[in-house]
Amino acid sequence: MSEQQSFTFEGDTVSAKRGQTLTAALLAAGKLVHRTAPDGSERGPFCGIGACQECLLDVDGQMSVRGCMTPVRDGMTVRRNARVPDAATARVLADEHSDAGEVPLAEHSCDVLVIGAGPAGLAATMELARGGLDVLLLDERHLLGGQYFKQNAIHPRAQDAQGQRGSALIEAVRQSGARVWPDTLVWSAYREDGKLIIGGLRGGEAFYVRPKQIVIATGGQETPRPRPGWTLPGVLTTGAAQTLLRAYETLPSGPIVIAGNGPLNLQLAAELVKKGANVAAVVEGAPEPMQRPILAGRLSVASPRLAIAGMQHLLTLRRAGVPLLWGSVVTRIEGDERVERACVRHENGQENWLNVETVCLGDGFVPAGELPRLLGCRQQVRDWPVVHPETGRTPDGRTDQPDVSIIGEAGRFGGAFLAQAQGKLCAVRLLAGAGRDNSPGLKHSRRLYSRHEQFQSLLWKLYKPAVMLPAPDDQTILCRCECVTAATVRARISEDNIQDIASLKRATRAGMGRCQGRFCQSSLTTMLPAPTNEHDFTAPQIPLRPVPVAALARQKPEWRGHRRVAISSALGIHSKMPDTPCDAVDVVVVGAGIVGLFAALFLVEAGKSVVVLERGRAGALASGGNAGSLHAQLMAFDSSADNDGPSMPARTLALQRESIRMWEELRTQLGRDLEIKVCGGLVVAETDADMARLRSKVAIEQSLGVDARIVDADELQRIEPNLRNGFLGGAYCSEEGKINPMVATQAVLARARQAGVRIEELTPLSTIERMGERFKVQAGKRTWSAGAIVNAAGAYAGEVAGLVGRQLPVFGAPLQMIVTEPVAPLVNSLLAHASRHLTLKQAANGSLLIGGGWSAGLDPVHGHPRPLRENLEGNLWVAQRLIPALGAVNVVRSWAAMNIDVDGAPILGESPDVPGFFTAVTANGVTLAPAMGRHIADMLMGRCERPDLKIFSPNRFYGEPS
Repeated sequence: MSEQQSFTFEGDTVSAKRGQTLTAALLAAGKLVHRTAPDGSERGPFCGIGACQECLLDVDGQMSVRGCMTPVRDGMTVRRNARVPDAATARVLADEHSDAGEVPLAEHSCDVLVIGAGPAGLAATMELARGGLDVLLLDERHLLGGQYFKQNAIHPRAQDAQGQRGSALIEAVRQSGARVWPDTLVWSAYREDGKLIIGGLRGGEAFYVRPKQIVIATGGQETPRPRPGWTLPGVLTTGAAQTLLRAYETLPSGPIVIAGNGPLNLQLAAELVKKGANVAAVVEGAPEPMQRPILAGRLSVASPRLAIAGMQHLLTLRRAGVPLLWGSVVTRIEGDERVERACVRHENGQENWLNVETVCLGDGFVPAGELPRLLGCRQQVRDWPVVHPETGRTPDGRTDQPDVSIIGEAGRFGGAFLAQAQGKLCAVRLLAGAGRDNSPGLKHSRRLYSRHEQFQSLLWKLYKPAVMLPAPDDQTILCRCECVTAATVRARISEDNIQDIASLKRATRAGMGRCQGRFCQSSLTTMLPAPTNEHDFTAPQIPLRPVPVAALARQKPEWRGHRRVAISSALGIHSKMPDTPCDAVDVVVVGAGIVGLFAALFLVEAGKSVVVLERGRAGALASGGNAGSLHAQLMAFDSSADNDGPSMPARTLALQRESIRMWEELRTQLGRDLEIKVCGGLVVAETDADMARLRSKVAIEQSLGVDARIVDADELQRIEPNLRNGFLGGAYCSEEGKINPMVATQAVLARARQAGVRIEELTPLSTIERMGERFKVQAGKRTWSAGAIVNAAGAYAGEVAGLVGRQLPVFGAPLQMIVTEPVAPLVNSLLAHASRHLTLKQAANGSLLIGGGWSAGLDPVHGHPRPLRENLEGNLWVAQRLIPALGAVNVVRSWAAMNIDVDGAPILGESPDVPGFFTAVTANGVTLAPAMGRHIADMLMGRCERPDLKIFSPNRFYGEPS
């Protein structure tokens, strides 16, 4: 078999060594650029482990393929991935006529699922399988061994001692009886009925695993710090460069500078020199180890073997004449189209420039902790090498979740020897729990763990940086995926008074790209108050990596009605009212969602003093977490649309249309691009029954003045050219639209603050007491005296009403949303289906938003809304059924927000027997917020003369005439 392969890249023929990945072959051929970023800049490979998504390529017509994870095949046709790829012309992974959507995703079971085939995962798998347990080992890469035991894919038998040890361990695992599945992506983790269920993707097919125990050995992730020029092609992480070298025999283009902190940088430099690479310098933030001989001596005693290896690396570099710049940092990287030079700042403040072609950044590692966080493992806040959440675990991998173990650097960076010892200790514990004894070598593993834990502690004392990277200047990109600069982040923090990372994400999109914040989270957190718990970090979301729509889409039964959930209390601890004086205001608004914010804004603009009380963060729940539809028509799947005469949803249409007009007027007043577009709404019919439903719906809408009409199959295709053929017709409403709810909520919040609204976040309401004609309100540690209260607490409005002795039938009903990668224009209108739950629209950045009322659930550990896997599959199936080209697109993330279930209409008005207590609550908040805020303000000030609004009064629940 020939050792050479070839493929075409942008029309040029590229030769590759058999076993190389596309990225390795392209870099070896001097072709650095793989894709175009959202800002139009060119990007090249960066992390080398498939996490950063910078290496995306178009391969044989399939878009967004990770080049660093894809081995070369003879005859491939490869192109750069466009900024917004054209899904309509891309290769569809499963077309709409395939019967794959009828077949449930496969399920597998095992005693223990081990995720990650590095030193820790391999050691645990071998011991567990030898002990007689059914073990399944999954790893995302096609080569086992992880980042330490990187295997040579070109010449497997020509490896150094480190690679050979890995080969022996891999072979032992294969002989142990364990099932080993490389090239397998873990994309989700759930708990259902108290049991684990893990989602995987292998060979383009999604599946689930139901293990009794899970061992997470996903290793660490590098944390390169942002600096000017770090997104240029030619900038790699140290780990990426080492993978290219050791696994694929690819040398980065020289001269090369390796910069950061830690001994891995020295090892890489020595390995590159031995292979003939031109290493211009190693730039290390720590002082020279020989300046601290006592500490270096203690390190040598703790592990002579590793200390000698480190000395050999230094000797290799000195013999080759490579400058070792201790106490220094690379502060800036420049170049026109790729790396050309790097600025080095020394501890004494002096700077000099190096002419280079490659910069390798190695600033340290943090655990890849998304899986344990999804499974509810308790987190601790750590500040080394950057601030991050870290899962608490014991030396044998035990966590606070009895069926979840974490070993190796998935828990904390500690090196390969410590990781292997921990894998052994974890296996012994799990075998004992299964009634199987496997104690040989246990004492040795404990000693090994203890010795290497001590070694790592000393090592990082020795490598404590003496010089730090300066704060990024305004032009520095912090979020590589979304191209968000430090200036944008600072402006939003300052202007919007942002205190938490979730609000910062919604305001800037930083951390919302394909890598889900893995490479910008640490930088973002440094600009906010110091994190104190897990919730101060970006939340992991499903899928953990982008996954093709076609792999997940499965037909599911339709349903009627929302799935109500029992939600935790919104109220603080009830206690006796303090005797301290109250702050007097005209109005207290409970709930800083978008309805409450609009109400407060309009009240302040009318001269009222207002305080808004919010148990969490303003705009953080449904207001900032919905899909952004502006509905001017009835939802076709709502049975109330078939009733004789106007139903409650139908009678709300006038208010919805009024509110959409208000949004359009506000687009210039709020000073930000809210991405509002009245694009029209199209509902498609698949059967004669669907058409009958739509005719009834349109008749009701037309009777109420809505611009709606029935369209035939030909007009469907003219409105939506990418719609699947075969639909009978549909209904079109020209008034339907969309908005970016994250931007809109933040804009209203900023405007309210500027107008003088006081917003008290993290302030749960405790009590409301009537004091003559006023109310006394306790929230947090403070009290207010108010002439009126506006209950805008969303799903918690019923509980708030209970404080004044009234009941409101408001129930929590979490809903899910799905977003895809950005693609070229694919959908023009707001799409829906006549008898299936779906809303489908395209955002301004090209992402497709898929919703439509599919219920979510509650996380069994934390209690917050979370998508349900069955509904993710069903929602995607309906979307792909309408737009077959979605079969070529990847899902980037899903999320859930707490909506409410009422009687199909908003609650708007004063309580019938509690004067001054007003309610403004709706399940359609983003559409109705401006109008509801305006009208509740008018009602409170006694200037509302709209008899049509009386139907929305709380009176309708108490038997009084409306």
